[in-house]
Amino acid sequence: MKRIKSEIGMTLVEVVMVIIIMGILTAVAVRSLSGSIESSRVEETRLELDQLANAIVGNAELRSNGLRTDFGYVGDIGALPASLDDLVSSPGYATWRGPYIQSDFSNYGDDYKRDAWGALYQFGGTTIQSVGGTETLTRIVAPSSSALVSNSVTGTITDGVGNPPGDSAAMVSVTISFPNGSGGTKDSTVAPSRSGRFSFNNCLPIGNHSLRAVYSSSDDTVEAVASVLPNSSVPVNLRFPGALWAATVSVGGGGGSGSVELAPGTVQVYGNQNQHVRFSVSNFGSALVMISSITATYSKTAYFRYVDWDGSNVFNSRNPRAGSGEIANFNNSKILASGATLQVRLRDFRLTPTGGSRVDMHGTDFTIEFSDGSSITFTTP
Repeated sequence: MKRIKSEIGMTLVEVVMVIIIMGILTAVAVRSLSGSIESSRVEETRLELDQLANAIVGNAELRSNGLRTDFGYVGDIGALPASLDDLVSSPGYATWRGPYIQSDFSNYGDDYKRDAWGALYQFGGTTIQSVGGTETLTRIVAPSSSALVSNSVTGTITDGVGNPPGDSAAMVSVTISFPNGSGGTKDSTVAPSRSGRFSFNNCLPIGNHSLRAVYSSSDDTVEAVASVLPNSSVPVNLRFPGALWAATVSVGGGGGSGSVELAPGTVQVYGNQNQHVRFSVSNFGSALVMISSITATYSKTAYFRYVDWDGSNVFNSRNPRAGSGEIANFNNSKILASGATLQVRLRDFRLTPTGGSRVDMHGTDFTIEFSDGSSITFTTP
């Protein structure tokens, strides 16, 4: 009996060992469960960050008849939301078509603003961040706000047989309608050049915008939709029915009647301190053009040293540099063939005629006059 009794019992050491093993197993299980919960919350938060991004800028996968149909809040309003609240509750804007996102869970009434840990998302500009977990999760909805609200549309207008308006260009207007960023809509109207080119530069939000051209002489109207994507310059070609204009464009001599014009969407500022300007020009006339100088008039106090024509340096004056309204004579004349397009660069803008600090040429109004009598105007982005 003593032997049997001793065999069915457990020593204190054995009991302690069992408790230790159970503790280890429990700790492993808890850690594994905690890791699974954390991973689940990360995935849940990433999914909601994507949903918030789609609410702000739309889902690029939604299309109809070849056009993207969803541009989110920005596409309807023309501006980024001031807060995530604007995605669910209208800020009082007539063009608001939300809600753009729904609350999917019952933990919080405003769960669309909270990550899976219950912490509020941090939203500013084009970035949404989750800070509730052990690592910060970031969703960038666009590379910059300008990529969403400062895009361009360029195009050409011809009649039904392909002729440009020529001398009738003044009787043609092109209007684009788009949300103005504060709950309304805006119409912007331009006249095409004699070769039919037109542009709306760096002013358009993403979205599908109505484009309308009117020829006042005959009350002809043609319409199209410009589907403006982020960080884009969208080409649109408009064609009136019938033969409205002559087959050739008359080109005269001086007085601004030359045949050089700005190629739409080509103006850029570049350089490590934004001290250079480049743009492209086209010859829409039927004959070649010879250019021996340019005169650049612009809205900043700055002086440039170089002019490059199609990659070749044609002006280099260091002391003094060329200023606004001063003629920059080429070291040799250059030819622009009929129908050709080439790049012109004005380089190294400085503060004084002898140099000084570099000048940032962003947002500068330019008028460029060419020796053939042509002139172009633009504002650097």
